Amino acid sequence: MKINLVENGIFPITKDKDGNLIEGILDTGLSSPGTIQGEGKLIGTSCLFIRTTGCNLRCAWVGADGNGSPCDTPYSSHNPEKNFMEIDDVISVVKQNIGYMEHIVISGGEPTIQKGPLAELLSRLRSLGLHTTLETNATIFDIDIAQHTNLVSMSPKLGSSAPTKDALHNTGIGYQHHDVMRHHKRRRNIQVIQDYISYGHDFQLKFVVTKDSDIEEIERDFLNQLVGWKPSDIILMPEGTTTEMLRWRSQWALEAAIERGWGFTPRLHIELFGKARAV
Repeated sequence: MKINLVENGIFPITKDKDGNLIEGILDTGLSSPGTIQGEGKLIGTSCLFIRTTGCNLRCAWVGADGNGSPCDTPYSSHNPEKNFMEIDDVISVVKQNIGYMEHIVISGGEPTIQKGPLAELLSRLRSLGLHTTLETNATIFDIDIAQHTNLVSMSPKLGSSAPTKDALHNTGIGYQHHDVMRHHKRRRNIQVIQDYISYGHDFQLKFVVTKDSDIEEIERDFLNQLVGWKPSDIILMPEGTTTEMLRWRSQWALEAAIERGWGFTPRLHIELFGKARAV
């Protein structure tokens, strides 16, 4: 069975599936494989990433500088790459590079649009004794995926995430009205979020915020319609792809989180490595 990843979709690595050294400098600037989880409950945890390609949403925000700020991995969403890999080969690459690390993060794009391959990959990773985190926009629930995931990191998208003209300004991505309509139709699925919460595995609800009115939307349109969550399961993350943009939005988001007993997460990989791709 094959799964569709972005180019170089297992990262950061120094060896291929056969154990041969890969030439080139890692985007992290480090000499060894692996990086850290930069967001959420497991921030700072050493791990490998697997990034799938393709997404059912088209996120973009208005940046703090007034320009558009599309999904920070447009090569897996707005302009998805294709890299079909046998799951056996993915597992081999992981084995060659995992070392003493115990964590695998599967991100996208939106991994759950590949239900069968994703469930198989998660099952194989769990059989190796690895802890798996699934990063998802929480629009698709699948029980086979849920049962093999240790931490479901849900990032439901708010109204401010639509790919409007302002959100795509100076990005090189063309505005399409139907993308906005489709995005709004799909971005919020309360039943899917509740299904993941009710399944019983560890989870977090990580909301990307751009303005203080987003807090009211989180409470009204999401949390007030969900059960089984604790304040510590809710995490605010300011939108931004540079340290300057993140700093500009962090203070009010941090204050809102503390007032409610929620979590707050920076984007540690941005602070450490900048806007590099495979970090």
